[in-house]
Amino acid sequence: MTSIPATKAAITALKIEQRVERDVKAGIPEVDRRNHTDSEESMRSYVVREIIGRVHENRQGELDKELADRSDVDIRQLYQEMKNTESLVEKSVAARLANLVSGIKQRAQEYSALRMDLEMFRERNGLTREAVYRESKLLHFSIVFFIVILETVLNAFFLSKGSALGLVGGFFQAFIISMINLGFAAFLAFSLRHCFHLNALRKIGAGVLFGAVLLASGVFVLGVGHYREALEADPFTASQVAMSTLQAQPMGIQDFNSWIMVVVSGIALVLLTAKFFVVDDRYPGYTSVTRRVKSQHAAWRDAHEDAIDSVNQMAEEMQDGISDTEKTIRAQFIQFKASIERSEEIHRHYHEDIIKAQGLLDELVRYYQSYSARMMNRRSAYFGELLRFELEKLPRLNTTGLEQHKQDLATFEQVMDELDHTYTGAIDVVNRRCETIQAALSELVDKLELDHGLRRG
Repeated sequence: MTSIPATKAAITALKIEQRVERDVKAGIPEVDRRNHTDSEESMRSYVVREIIGRVHENRQGELDKELADRSDVDIRQLYQEMKNTESLVEKSVAARLANLVSGIKQRAQEYSALRMDLEMFRERNGLTREAVYRESKLLHFSIVFFIVILETVLNAFFLSKGSALGLVGGFFQAFIISMINLGFAAFLAFSLRHCFHLNALRKIGAGVLFGAVLLASGVFVLGVGHYREALEADPFTASQVAMSTLQAQPMGIQDFNSWIMVVVSGIALVLLTAKFFVVDDRYPGYTSVTRRVKSQHAAWRDAHEDAIDSVNQMAEEMQDGISDTEKTIRAQFIQFKASIERSEEIHRHYHEDIIKAQGLLDELVRYYQSYSARMMNRRSAYFGELLRFELEKLPRLNTTGLEQHKQDLATFEQVMDELDHTYTGAIDVVNRRCETIQAALSELVDKLELDHGLRRG
């Protein structure tokens, strides 16, 4: 910011000594003068134009900046929004509530439809009990994996002795055998489950399939034993020899280790079949329809809980918004009040600058008079009053808007007195409205459950 310069700096800038020397050569000032010289008058013009003018420009810039900052304050609008919280809440809630209600109704319809499918399934198949099955599929697959790996490891030990690749070759052969056993077990469990079907034709078909698969799996297990026995004699002809001896003498295995392989594969087959059978209800299809109903029931329950959570989240968001608005109002009020005080301080400093500029002008005139007296080797003849600024001609600061903002400050102070009460009222409005919505959602859930037969009244 441009300020009032020191006297020596002003003397140098005005070149007063050169002026005096020029005036003295021209016979100025006169001995008995009573008026100021042109040089003295030019000092006043210089101070007004160059010094006070620049100070005025900078002070006015500061005032304009403060005015612009105060004009950006929107305390009235923010406060009015807080007072109109109820209407704003209604606008925000309307769309959200419609979506929640629509989602809950859709879930209720889907759940009701699946329950109806389950009841129709029970009615068609004469079922009066609940489905019995294992909830955890992960545990089921873990046990199946363990059985397959255990069978593979045990059989790999026996097959490795006759394999050209040793233990690695025996392991891969054993793994293939285990996977075939796994397929047989799945078909056995499938066919066995359909033996409990209400339809007689399906029972007969399932029984025939079960017998065929059981026979095939038994032949395969015996074939594994024959292959193990032939493998030790000649690995290259083991397959042909095993098929021949299996056809001629299915039970004619002579090697003890081969019988152990047959027993291991048979036990694995039985365990896998039992595991596949007990993982689901013994009645075919009962587990899948029951799982769908339970899954939809969980989705229905989650839909209600999610709706309540959504309302709570919405309430928190609106409360956070109200809290932010309240903080913004307080911050803007503090800035607004401080800006007015700074504007008044700038105005006061400008008047102080004028007084300092007058003092500078006095010093410049005195220096001019004293220097000219020394140059003329006589006492200064001029003892009249020093130059004074014509105050009415000095540039004035434009304080447009400051008085209006002072009036606004009084209004804002009243707003601040009422802010705590308004803030509390706005929070209460949000809480009451959200509690009302939650109660309405609970009533809707009860009504939907009764209308769709999801529970008894």
